[in-house]
Amino acid sequence: GGGINGAILNYYLSKNHNVVITEQGKIGCCLTSVATALLEYQLDDFANDLQKEMTTKQIVDCYNLGLMAIDKLDDLISQIGNKCFYSKRPSLIFSASQKDDKKIEEEYLFRKSHGFDCELITSDNNPFDFEISSGIYCKNGGAEFDPYLFTKQMIENAKNQSQIFEHTKVVEYKRQNNYFLAKTLYATIKAKKIIISTGFNFELINKEIADRFVSYSIIANPHCRKKIFNNTLVQDTNSSYHYARALPNGKIIFGGEDTKFNQKYLGLKKAEKKYKKLADTLKKMFPNVQFDIEEEFCGMFASTPNNMGYIGKTNEKDVFYFFSCGANGILNAIFCTDLIEDVLAGKKNKYEKIFSPLRDE
Repeated sequence: GGGINGAILNYYLSKNHNVVITEQGKIGCCLTSVATALLEYQLDDFANDLQKEMTTKQIVDCYNLGLMAIDKLDDLISQIGNKCFYSKRPSLIFSASQKDDKKIEEEYLFRKSHGFDCELITSDNNPFDFEISSGIYCKNGGAEFDPYLFTKQMIENAKNQSQIFEHTKVVEYKRQNNYFLAKTLYATIKAKKIIISTGFNFELINKEIADRFVSYSIIANPHCRKKIFNNTLVQDTNSSYHYARALPNGKIIFGGEDTKFNQKYLGLKKAEKKYKKLADTLKKMFPNVQFDIEEEFCGMFASTPNNMGYIGKTNEKDVFYFFSCGANGILNAIFCTDLIEDVLAGKKNKYEKIFSPLRDE
């Protein structure tokens, strides 16, 4: 796979291994190109909900992994240069309704009790220009970049022991003695190990390992001088939740209104309803600001019960998954390159269980 996860993995693995990337289309031009890239340490679910799937320690570990990944990304950008509009950002998760005040306060107390730097926002101390009943503000809680340009940088800065083949779909792979033969439409690749990193396309593994959804987004150009959302990564707690971030040119990506992916029921009429609802929601948040809706697009994402992707060993010897889906899949991909290095070398990694493709078996 040659999306953002495959490109990240290639960048790090090519330092010590001979790597071949196969991509059925063009590098970074499928779901990567429509990713909204809100990079946050917090997850889609609060700690109280995650405790059905993980221990308290694992939840705290996951939050810390997100913060460590942001630091790792920060170091990486300082080494290779910033050609992808990377920037660290504060994050805010909020509710405009009092019905979520209790669970937001509980999440805030959970984070504070485990040493996370955050602030409880209420209607009394709200610094934003939209209505907030309660929220959690994290000054160093996130980052953003252009996902396609970042993928391009990862490819361009990889060591020369990586080979990249676009428009090259692997249709099957088979073990032969102590190596694999990966068959494409044009040729066969011989490899000692295989890592499947095909985003949310599970065709090669022939099973659905995560729930897939479609998320809708608009790009809005506000007619005002003030920075909408204060350069903060924003997410609400609505059942059909919304998220937003500012672009370097002052425009806004505003998205959400997710629906379960159904290949038989994807149409323009449905999408147009979602885009209109997003525009109406944004205008309701800022009734005194005029917005021009300049672009509309949608993309797929996948979710797992514990919000973590499937990364590591599988039941098949020398076949590994690198499906970094979930709430902060890009950050986990950046962090989990070390995990993959360890499992390739037969070493234990202390985070292996959280991401293990075998954890639900």
